[in-house]
Amino acid sequence: MTNRQNSVKKPIPLRVIFILNALMMILPFVFYAVITSKNIRIGNLEPIHMVYTGIAYILSFAVLVFFLVKMNIRGARFIFFLNILIAVPTGAYIGILIAIISLALSFFNQKVLGYFRATA
Repeated sequence: MTNRQNSVKKPIPLRVIFILNALMMILPFVFYAVITSKNIRIGNLEPIHMVYTGIAYILSFAVLVFFLVKMNIRGARFIFFLNILIAVPTGAYIGILIAIISLALSFFNQKVLGYFRATA
């Protein structure tokens, strides 16, 4: 890392994006555990699809971290769009909400935009 990258502190909204997307990896497995242990049915949704959604979120989070380390805001935005597509088949509305919040922060938060401009 260069001195310029070290001198620019990560803004709180960027940390919020990171934490929300990390949380999104855990939630499908929590829902799977609750649904299978309590024998809850949600429409036609098979519980194993939540596991698949969680695995997809883990992979997307790994790629998101790669893009954030490389300071590639466009790549991060692509992952946020991808997370919406991952969430749609299972009706993971929390995942969709987190992806929309992440997109909004990446497009409109001046601190996040300034961070990526300062370290480019």
